[in-house]
This record gives sequence, C-alpha cells and structure tokens, in this order.
Amino acid sequence: MRSLIQDLLPHAPKIGLFVTPDIPQKRLKGATRDYAKDAHPEDIIALYDGTFLGNGRDGAVFLDDRLIFQNSDLEPSQTILYRDIVFIESSQSRIRGTHIEMEINRGRATFSVKLNLSKHPQSLEYIEKLLQKLMLTPDSSDGESTDWSAVTQALDRLRISGQLTESDFKRLMSVRPNSPNDLWMDDEPS
Repeated sequence: MRSLIQDLLPHAPKIGLFVTPDIPQKRLKGATRDYAKDAHPEDIIALYDGTFLGNGRDGAVFLDDRLIFQNSDLEPSQTILYRDIVFIESSQSRIRGTHIEMEINRGRATFSVKLNLSKHPQSLEYIEKLLQKLMLTPDSSDGESTDWSAVTQALDRLRISGQLTESDFKRLMSVRPNSPNDLWMDDEPS
C-alpha cells in the first residue's frame, strides 16, 4: 500500500499534497495533534492539508491501511479503513465545494462520509484515483472478508450510473476467489 500511495499521490504543495519523506513537520504535527491522534508520524505516508493557514490541522492523512481525516474543527475526525470503502463519488460545485463522498461498509452497516477538498480542488483527481485503487486492493493482513451484498450493491450503482459497463459488471460479479483468504463472503451460510 505504501508504494501505491507514493506512486499515485504527487508531492504537490501548491495543491495541498505532501508525500513522505517531504511532509513538513509543522503540518505533520498539526494533523497528529488535532485529528490524527492515533497515527504515529512515521506511519503517515501522505498528507492533504485542507487549511488556509498551512498548519495541517484539517485535512487527511494516508496510512498503509486507513485514511484519517477531519474537514473542520466543527466535525469529528473520521478513520476509514480502505477495505471498508465500497463506493466513491466525487462532486465539484461552486456552492457546495469539492468533495469525495465514500460509502463505507462495516459489518452489516453502510454509511456515507464526505472528504472536503474545497481548499485545493485540484487535488481531487489524485485523491479520488488513489482511493479507487486502494478500495480494490486486497488487504490480507487480517483475514476478514468483505460483505458480498455491499459489494454487489456498489457495483450495481456503478452500472446504473453508467460508470461500469454491463459486461464488466457481469465479469466482476462472476469473480469469487476460492482461497482460504477469500475477499468475498457469500450471503448464505456454508
């Protein structure tokens, strides 16, 4: 995951993106003291600074297995495991700003969260592409499975919205690994 994050996110301070080893200490300390308190600074691979002052106290940090972000001090911080992301949609609007909405599946609960990128809307294409890759990259570290029902619903939404062709939808639906570390979990008990 580390190399994937480093490959897909550019070190681009003008659009609020910083990649290790070039993350400024001021921004790193701001993030870990404010919203990413559970993250060790040496584990942070990349940082999106969503502040006007450049202090890193709002934004996102990317780690090997998760994203931690806070859009503002008025909102609680969010920790999202990449493996829990089942759907991503971006939006840019003069009124509502620029954000990425993610549907997250934890067990049988699915909910939505928004990552606000309005301070640096140019970062949207990079962060969106990264999150799409990370949500599809298997995480074999814990042996847990993804809820097949949630994956099916997410793929169906992509098909209905025209972002996934019918043939690709059918091909993806036919894939079910048969190894002990299966990514999919049948709805029916075995």
